[in-house]
Amino acid sequence: MVDETQLRQIAAAAAVAAERRERLVVTLLQMSLLMAILVGWTLASGRLVPQIFLSTPLRVAAALVRLVANGELWYHVRFTLMEALAGYALGASTALLAAVAVSLVPYARQILQPFLVALYAVPKIAIAPLIIIWFGLGVLPKVLLAALFVFFIVFLNTVTGVQSVSRELVGVAAVMGARPPRRMLAIVLPSAVPYILVALRLTIPAAMIGAVIGEFISSNRGLGYLINAASSRYDTAAVFAGIFSLLLVVVAMNGAVGWLERRLLRWRTT
Repeated sequence: MVDETQLRQIAAAAAVAAERRERLVVTLLQMSLLMAILVGWTLASGRLVPQIFLSTPLRVAAALVRLVANGELWYHVRFTLMEALAGYALGASTALLAAVAVSLVPYARQILQPFLVALYAVPKIAIAPLIIIWFGLGVLPKVLLAALFVFFIVFLNTVTGVQSVSRELVGVAAVMGARPPRRMLAIVLPSAVPYILVALRLTIPAAMIGAVIGEFISSNRGLGYLINAASSRYDTAAVFAGIFSLLLVVVAMNGAVGWLERRLLRWRTT
């Protein structure tokens, strides 16, 4: 006769098997979709669209291999990656500090909200030439642009997370003698971690966009410069190779944040 423990084990094994089947089905469907896109792309290039505007996947792969083989790709990737990571770290850290400061100061959020909304509404690409005029043609303006793209999303998400914390829980901590900085570190910020991590995920491509925009406007290195130079030569294969390289960098950064999210949110039940 099967006891309750065995029934639980059987149910757990069945759930694991079902999850594996689901992952396999999803992976097969993703691969099928990718193959369909590649086949459609190949058929469209030179038939529906001239190859000067839409290179074939094989030519893009050849251009990517050529850029890797001659070292040109890594030379440009490392500058874009450095600018994006520095801007990401600067924007995220300053946004977190600003969100904490605003949350601790009474009425600060209400006072600053219209100004922050106005600044957030300004297209960042419109500010890019001004930042380059102010800070020159080096790495710094690209880092600042990337930080600007990151700052508002992390700040607004963090403030939203802080506001979502149970007021009753904070009140109990206050009654027990916890001062505002202690309540912020021990209760409010840990509760807002899911909001913060969502913002950190969303801003990965934003940081890359900021760095690449700066390279488009004024630079002689980086993936933005590589793509811009290739497009001026109508080398669409190299343009797509540069875009694909950007995609890989963003996926790698997103994977790193996903790993951090799993580590920090292990306490959450699924």
